[in-house]
Amino acid sequence: MTINYQLADSDFLAYQLYAASKSELYKRRRFRSRVIVPVIYALFGFYLFINRGDIRILFVFVGIGILWFAFYPMYSKWGYKRHFKKYVAENYKNRINKPVQINIDEISVNVVDITSESKIKGNQLKELIETPNHYFIKLATDMALIVPIKSIVNKAEFENLLTELGAEYIDEVDWKWK
Repeated sequence: MTINYQLADSDFLAYQLYAASKSELYKRRRFRSRVIVPVIYALFGFYLFINRGDIRILFVFVGIGILWFAFYPMYSKWGYKRHFKKYVAENYKNRINKPVQINIDEISVNVVDITSESKIKGNQLKELIETPNHYFIKLATDMALIVPIKSIVNKAEFENLLTELGAEYIDEVDWKWK
């Protein structure tokens, strides 16, 4: 099976966002930012309340902390997406809109792009992840191949070939960046 396509910046962005959403580091970082800032505001408000005796100061700082906790997920979603857009523009600029060819046979996956030609043995395939618009073929080295679903003529054959080579199929069709 041979697949020819070009990757747009949105394809690279989709992979970066997917990888970040599954990364424990990013999950912890987002959780800490969501929780620690409101706690600091509440403690600072409590400190000022004790020193000045004005309960309004406490309510203002606790209110700001509650607003932060409530609206941080939206801000974080926007901020990380903005960060990864810049990252993709800087680091993948030479690979955007360039032809990629993947040839899958019984023992390997052969990838040819503008910069290189790679032969990936079947036992080096780790996961085949399906998201709403892409397949991510994750390798044993944790690198991944990005394949837009619209470029695949026969999805069932594509999935069968890769799972027979040893990739574990992961259904993430409902995945969405949040």
